[in-house]
Amino acid sequence: MRAPARLTEQLTEKFRQISLLLYDTNVASSELEAEVFPFMDPRVRFVDPWQEGTGLANYRDGAAGFHCMLRFDLVISQVGVQLDLGTKRGRAIVDGVMNLKQLSFLYTYRLRTLLTYEFTLTSEGDSERAPGFLIQTHEEMWSLGDMIAAVPAAGWVYQRLFRPAFSQGFLAASSLCRRLKAGS
Repeated sequence: MRAPARLTEQLTEKFRQISLLLYDTNVASSELEAEVFPFMDPRVRFVDPWQEGTGLANYRDGAAGFHCMLRFDLVISQVGVQLDLGTKRGRAIVDGVMNLKQLSFLYTYRLRTLLTYEFTLTSEGDSERAPGFLIQTHEEMWSLGDMIAAVPAAGWVYQRLFRPAFSQGFLAASSLCRRLKAGS
């Protein structure tokens, strides 16, 4: 069963808000506690390319640690939500750029970031109340190519020399493979 447009719009805005709160280290822990953690399943699972953890206590500690140790914010390009009302399960995807500002007086490291949230709807809400949901999985993804490209000097070498050279080598190997296969 397809979700009504208003419900999808409300969920989209809520996932935008949650992401902006989670990925801005100027946000106080008390605000995360009030505005983000109520939407987390007690068994929430967090995954990124370097780590994985389960449970709300671990999620809270990880978020608090990020907000204490690092300096960053998130600029969102787009948010999409898919919801199956028949199962009350959904998925949100947030596409943006995380601006890592540890050395902002020298450089802000811009890292393209995709966030996915798998959730279960607990209430559909109405015109006065937002829908309720619990997030079971929060995954943060980055591209290795984007990580390398964002590094000063190394990024220039990667984008201007390595990628074009690798592309030419790949095309040469592809052409040779195609010729050998056509000849057999």
